[in-house]
Amino acid sequence: MFNTKAFKKFFKRKYPYSPVAILGRKTVERILGADIIKLKKLEEKQKQERDEQREA
Repeated sequence: MFNTKAFKKFFKRKYPYSPVAILGRKTVERILGADIIKLKKLEEKQKQERDEQREA
């Protein structure tokens, strides 16, 4: 039998939040000089771009 509790504990995040969540999105954007967007929005944007390329 496989002990799932030990397995989950091994792969548990050290910190539950990303640095962006702790420092704030706008602060991290200023530090990195980049735009931070949610993964779902990024996937939607990439899908739209692929669809536009297929049409052209």
